[in-house]
Amino acid sequence: MITYVTAQQTCRLTDPDILGPYYLPGAPTSSGKICANLPAHDRLILTGQVLDYESECRRGIPNVKLDLWQANYNGVYSGGQNVNDWWCRAVIHTDSNGKFRITTLFPGRYNDSGYRPAHIHFKVTAQGYPTLVTQLYFNLDYYLSPRDSCKRCRSDAKSLVVSAVHRDDIKTFEGNWNIVLSKTQKAASRVITRETLDRGSYIYVREHIMHSRRPTTIDELLNMQQ
Repeated sequence: MITYVTAQQTCRLTDPDILGPYYLPGAPTSSGKICANLPAHDRLILTGQVLDYESECRRGIPNVKLDLWQANYNGVYSGGQNVNDWWCRAVIHTDSNGKFRITTLFPGRYNDSGYRPAHIHFKVTAQGYPTLVTQLYFNLDYYLSPRDSCKRCRSDAKSLVVSAVHRDDIKTFEGNWNIVLSKTQKAASRVITRETLDRGSYIYVREHIMHSRRPTTIDELLNMQQ
């Protein structure tokens, strides 16, 4: 992979990451809000742009579909018992220059045979480009790799870690993250296979997820990623 360095930025392909067991297709379209921001919770404002790698990141890609899902403040994903199916799930689209703005709450960590760092899942679909499945992490998180309980996740990848800082108030984090796609890149998703399935993750799913659309066996988990 070639990394282009310009006066403004480093142009590096965005790394893929695993889909994970909590994806649900069919999330509602949003103008940019993912989770409701309650006064007691830490908020997150994320801006960025989806860029074309072959143009050395000089061209934004318009109308890219961003399918996003994340855990709530307590580290719980929607779709289980007593949680609205689409809470903290949404589809947004980039503007004509590939730019996007997301408002949400800062995702909580959850215990998956050891803690995972705070993260947001992205499924990025752009016409003429392979679909990218990845996860966004935050710098200074204690549970980034090598402490990440998901040993096959990419919380060690520089392209997936954003700096989130306080600007206007102590309860609001702000960050900027660009997504870089290549037309010649192979389909960029790290899927779980029977051979690479992390046993701790599977046990957590089996024991804690009680929703009909959630995987409860290895075969169901694998089929969810088709």
